[in-house]
Amino acid sequence: MWEIKKIVSIKIVNSVSVDSIILKHSTRGMDVLAKLHSKEHIKEAIKAFRKLKVGKVFLYTGFWVAGAPESDGPIGTYFLARALKALGYEPAIVTDKFCENLFKEIETLIVPIDKNVDFTKLLKEHAPVAHISIERCGKNRFGRYENSRKEDISKYTAPLDELFSLGENRFAIGDGGNEIGMGNYKEDIKRELGLEPCIVECDYLMLSSVSNWGAYGFIAYLDKKLLPSFEEVDEYLEFLISKGVVDGISKRCEKSVDGKEWEIEREILEELRGVKIKL
Repeated sequence: MWEIKKIVSIKIVNSVSVDSIILKHSTRGMDVLAKLHSKEHIKEAIKAFRKLKVGKVFLYTGFWVAGAPESDGPIGTYFLARALKALGYEPAIVTDKFCENLFKEIETLIVPIDKNVDFTKLLKEHAPVAHISIERCGKNRFGRYENSRKEDISKYTAPLDELFSLGENRFAIGDGGNEIGMGNYKEDIKRELGLEPCIVECDYLMLSSVSNWGAYGFIAYLDKKLLPSFEEVDEYLEFLISKGVVDGISKRCEKSVDGKEWEIEREILEELRGVKIKL
């Protein structure tokens, strides 16, 4: 007698994670790095962050583009600062003169470009429990700050990476390879992407197609209720545009970030709001 076996069809579904959402629409190689370092970067970072005591957090951002700061970085930083504040932390945004007056209701520390600052004294005064960099240019091996076009922007860039490097519990979000924290993967960036990477390292690096999206992912893990709505982000971008902030790719004051269609921002936020969070 023949034995009849029931064949069960198993459908394999790729799981959706916060990291997979913020790495969508990748155009600058962060998806390549993510495959080389196969792990959930945001989840790993948030687990470490949650172990820290609640206190002051330094948030670093601001990237000079053609005479103005770009919109990627300040948006994510502002809404992450808001979320941290709601959770009882004391966020302080560390930036330079180009981003002055961009962060409503959030303490902002302006580091001068052309003057020496006693960073040790600054750290002692504020005693931050963590440092989070979001789209902030860092030095490469030649000691230069360079943009994605390989242009030297050192004379427009305050040495925030030096302050960041002195701190403890350092987290960083980047989307291109020249940002603070990308030193963790500097060899891969040089080999796979053909770029001269930032050499400044961090304790926890988070990869994202747009750095603002990485900040949204961090917020989603903190508390999804604190994620901004698309309308809130849209209103804030309009405010930034009124201050002369530009798209880092087009160099124009317009409703886009990193050259991507603005409606994609809604897609990312909605998917983060709907994703199942597991720690």
